[in-house]
Amino acid sequence: MNGYERRSELKKDKIRAAALDFFSIYGTDKTSINEIAQRAGVAPASIYNYFGSKEGLIKETVLNLLESSWKERKELWETDLPFPELLKRTLSMKDDFFDQTNPELLSIFDTDIEIKKLIDNFHKVRYPYIVGLFLEKGRKEGYIRRELSIEAAMLYLKMYQNLAQEHELLKNGNKDLLKEVFDLMIYGLIGNPIDDESE
Repeated sequence: MNGYERRSELKKDKIRAAALDFFSIYGTDKTSINEIAQRAGVAPASIYNYFGSKEGLIKETVLNLLESSWKERKELWETDLPFPELLKRTLSMKDDFFDQTNPELLSIFDTDIEIKKLIDNFHKVRYPYIVGLFLEKGRKEGYIRRELSIEAAMLYLKMYQNLAQEHELLKNGNKDLLKEVFDLMIYGLIGNPIDDESE
C-alpha cells in the first residue's frame, strides 16, 4: 500500500467512525452526510467519492463494525489470559457492541445480500471456532463442566444464536433485554449442575 492509499484508508476509517457515532445515537435517517463529514474532518464530496452514497456508507459502516468486532473477539480468545478475565472482557465487548448499534442501523442486516452472507459465515464458521476456544479453555480451567459435551454446548448456544439472528429484540429497541439474555446464556453455561451444589 503506497502513501496515497494509506491516507485514503485513514480518511475512510475516520468517516466510518464518525458515521457509527452518529448512527448509534440518532439513527441513519436523522444523520446527514454533512454532519459526518464535519466530524471526520473531510469534505462531503469525499464521502461520496469513497462510498458512493449514504446507503453505501451505511453498508460499509456495518460491515466494518462486524469485521472489527470479530477480529477483537478472535484475538482475545487466542490469548493466554485466564478464563475469568477473558469472560469479563468478552462481556464488556458485548456491551460496547450493543451500545454502538441502533435498531435502525441493524435493519440492513435483513436487506443487504453481502451483509447477510457475512453474518451467515459468522454463524456457520467463525462463531463455532470461538465457541470451541471458549469451551476448551473453560473446561481446562474448571469453569465449565468437563462432562458437558461439545455437541450439547453447541446446541445450547445455538438457541441463543438463532435468537440473535432474528434481531427482533434489537429492532424493538430493547437492548437491555438482549444484554440480559446474553448474560443468561453465559452464566447459565458456566453454572454448576444442581446435583453438584453444596448444601
